[in-house]
Amino acid sequence: MTITINSKDFDIYIFDNKNNLEIIQEYLKLTGTPYIPPKWAFGYQQSRWSYPDANTIKKVAENFRKKNIPCDAIYMDIDYMKDYKVFTIDEKKFSDFPEFVSEMKNLGFNLVPIIDPGVKIEKGYDVYEEGIEKGYFCKEENGEDFIATVWPGYTHFPDFLNPEVRKWWGEKYKLFTDLGITGFWNDMNEPSIFFVPKTLKEYLRKIDDLKEKEVGLEFFMIKDEAINLSNKREYYQSFYHNTPQGRYTNDELHNLYGYYMTKATVEGFERIIPDKRYLLLSRSSYAGHHRIATIWMGDNMSWWEHMLVNIRMLLSLNMAGFFYTGADIGGFGSNASPELVIRWMQLGVFSPLYRNHSALGTRNQEPWAFDKKTKEILKDTIKLRYALIPYLYSEFFNSINQLKPFIAPLFLYFKDEISKEIEGQFMVGDSIMATPVIKPNARGRFVHLPEVRWLYWNVSDFKERNIRIYEPGDYYIKTELNEIPVFVRENSLIILNEEEINYVDEKPIKELTVIGFVTDNAEFTYFDDDGETYEFNNGKYIKIKISVKKTENGYNYELEKDESEDFVSTIKRIKFEIYDENGNKNIEIFEI
Repeated sequence: MTITINSKDFDIYIFDNKNNLEIIQEYLKLTGTPYIPPKWAFGYQQSRWSYPDANTIKKVAENFRKKNIPCDAIYMDIDYMKDYKVFTIDEKKFSDFPEFVSEMKNLGFNLVPIIDPGVKIEKGYDVYEEGIEKGYFCKEENGEDFIATVWPGYTHFPDFLNPEVRKWWGEKYKLFTDLGITGFWNDMNEPSIFFVPKTLKEYLRKIDDLKEKEVGLEFFMIKDEAINLSNKREYYQSFYHNTPQGRYTNDELHNLYGYYMTKATVEGFERIIPDKRYLLLSRSSYAGHHRIATIWMGDNMSWWEHMLVNIRMLLSLNMAGFFYTGADIGGFGSNASPELVIRWMQLGVFSPLYRNHSALGTRNQEPWAFDKKTKEILKDTIKLRYALIPYLYSEFFNSINQLKPFIAPLFLYFKDEISKEIEGQFMVGDSIMATPVIKPNARGRFVHLPEVRWLYWNVSDFKERNIRIYEPGDYYIKTELNEIPVFVRENSLIILNEEEINYVDEKPIKELTVIGFVTDNAEFTYFDDDGETYEFNNGKYIKIKISVKKTENGYNYELEKDESEDFVSTIKRIKFEIYDENGNKNIEIFEI
């Protein structure tokens, strides 16, 4: 391996260890424990560029509830702002924003507004005026405020590496947090630059010179130069940050900009919502970002190839500490086919961030945006996700406690040579191996089942069981378009909530279903808390250690509760559905 570093501003750490998991754990001990979002963030989330006004968002929300499709969040892209000005609300589109937020909350929806760093240059605009007065924007080499162009037109960029700027910016989120909004989406924070005024003028001059000519080959110059106006490296070399450590160009600190915008946001939350957990996505980040927030994977496309890229990034980011992350389900750019959205939504069941997002000018990707059959498949797929939330939430906290990737490549669990090469299968917690179908026209896939026996659950309706036991080996698994292949490891357990819900905290969970393939003994620890604060750090939670042991006459079951006096669990019953090596089902129900 060759590592080339372009400056002397670096620290290098070498983890001299042959154990892959221990290397990850040592890295996370160095860089920090991963961030924990609120529980609702494990629900399904719907987004589009753009739902432009309150009425459109209300119709989307009403469709979810009317069609009995679970959903916990709806995103607000740039069109909610007044002329794309950050920390503003367009009053024509949202005539009574506080009432609108309250109405959405009553329906069980969390709103997630987008926040961009570019501040429009406009006299009378309070964010601009304050930034100018206090000198809070990044500078040109001559000391003047750097001008770039993004959505609102000419803008300045806040200098987030300045602690005073971070304090100022973080408190701006009160516009939303005072209304109970705790989900945000920091975008365009590389920072993205469409162009700077000087380069656009040069481009327009070249076009002007061609006006009287017969354009042929020159067309490609016009087209390519327009595309290449964006995000030129020379832009980032021409503006500066004044940091406590000195003055640097953005080019020298580029990957830190998005991280420090996130840091500004989180430092604000620590003051304005100190007891609340938050969902905070960022498009740009740096090592260590995982301890305060997360990222999503940026602007992908509705291409089958990007489903595999989604899995690769999911695994890589988890090994880097981003346990809660994900991609735009269905793809952001281009037009998605119904089959692609179905298969991607099935993959998304096992992605911590489960957000469907699509771009302006592309076809809509809401579950009802296709034909009736597709809608029903997507509805059943989302319902499986909600049934699995007790498992996902419990295993997420277990991963945090152990500093062990929540979504992991097979080689972290199994030592056979084939597992080292596999990218299209992955572990979700300790018990589930996801094997999504990610190729078009496929009604099945090859799977590698390493080392142990596996319970195969072919899911179309989460309340039904289509179960088979497989020995370790390599197989072709038939999987129709409405089916999701789920493998549960031998001597491990998963838990389900089989009561249908519209959103995560709609109603208390009273019964858990425990499913497992047990030939010796298996354990699972169910975890729950209030889902929205940090009181779990003070012992305000419940843990139920669930144990199943195979005996000559059947199975022994044990339940051990660790429950805070301040947090009383709503669980009244646990139903065990345990399979033996022949696929025979054993059912027991315990009142607790």
